[in-house]
Amino acid sequence: MRWKSPALCASLALLLASVPCVAAIKAMTLSELMQITTEAAHVKITGSSTFRMDWPLQGAVWTRLTVQGESLRTQQPVNADVVFLGSHNPADEFGVSEMPTLQDTRVGSEAVIFWNGNDQEVPGHLNRVFALDSVYRVESSFGAPVVIGKGEGFAFAENVKLDDVRTAVRSTHLALAQKAGK
Repeated sequence: MRWKSPALCASLALLLASVPCVAAIKAMTLSELMQITTEAAHVKITGSSTFRMDWPLQGAVWTRLTVQGESLRTQQPVNADVVFLGSHNPADEFGVSEMPTLQDTRVGSEAVIFWNGNDQEVPGHLNRVFALDSVYRVESSFGAPVVIGKGEGFAFAENVKLDDVRTAVRSTHLALAQKAGK
């Protein structure tokens, strides 16, 4: 089919050019993910809200999750707000391909979340969750908590018992600290 109207083509091109596109999905091992984050915690999500911030682009919508639980790196209690770019609220009209899934971020659910505490890139130095590879839902299976894997290329490709995730994160944390000479 041939386009008969150059004005129609130009209008479509302008429309597509104005759609915000922010995508940076990269496969990462547990060690790679832990090298770009400062915290990993098993948490319960106790609250969720959205807010607008003109970073990394004007009118961007961010989701704030309030979480409580235990650091898997230090085994200390964690009470924090973490943020990620995008929103699952249809009224916000702002979703991005790499944001964590709605199922993984529901209030009342448990998750293992990786974030960069006081991220210097984000205005306000918020605790930033980078992408969908930073949030893993925890479900009970056969009486034991299980971290739901996300497939090849993720820190947890397959479902893993929460106790095994605790051990893997703690040992990776210690290995990275030793490698850094801390």
